[in-house]
Amino acid sequence: MKDEPYTTLNIIADRLDINFEAVRNKFYIYKDKLQMFGVVLHENGKTPKTGRPEKIWKLNEQQATLLISLLGNAPKVVQFKVDLVRAFYTAKQELDQAKLSRELNKRANIDLAETIKKELPDDKYAYSNYHQLAYKCATGMTPKQLKKAKGVDKPEEALDNDQKERLERAKQHIALYLLDGNDYQDIKNKLLADI
Repeated sequence: MKDEPYTTLNIIADRLDINFEAVRNKFYIYKDKLQMFGVVLHENGKTPKTGRPEKIWKLNEQQATLLISLLGNAPKVVQFKVDLVRAFYTAKQELDQAKLSRELNKRANIDLAETIKKELPDDKYAYSNYHQLAYKCATGMTPKQLKKAKGVDKPEEALDNDQKERLERAKQHIALYLLDGNDYQDIKNKLLADI
């Protein structure tokens, strides 16, 4: 969620079916120009063929576009330019959707918590029970089961965009059902009947 979409020199060389060293040399020649579009990040890795240590350079959309424009306009290069633009656009859309879903989920959590506090002030387990019910409705698993199944620290890290939207809707429904005076069993029956 925090990373900007990127591609690497290795991917560019593979997709263009050209020598990696040629791409890397072009990168080093124009590195100062590429840095005009942001810091050029890297991570340490190993070359696939020899296993020797190497820097894996990460290029953002503008950097990658500039670099491949410097590699000419052979048919493979042109097609890769098209594919690269499409891939960056798709990645940005998915990232934006994930951020929006996360923000909506935060608001649903606050609304549910406020409703529970208002409607069930003496029930210290109410939020936990309804939170688990919302996850069960959205994913078929409780938060604890989801964390274990997906190997994550927080259950929301395991959700795809569709599940995040279902979770938000479940929390909104729970809040509305509570305001209508329904008890836990009634709410559970209504939510699980919709699945």
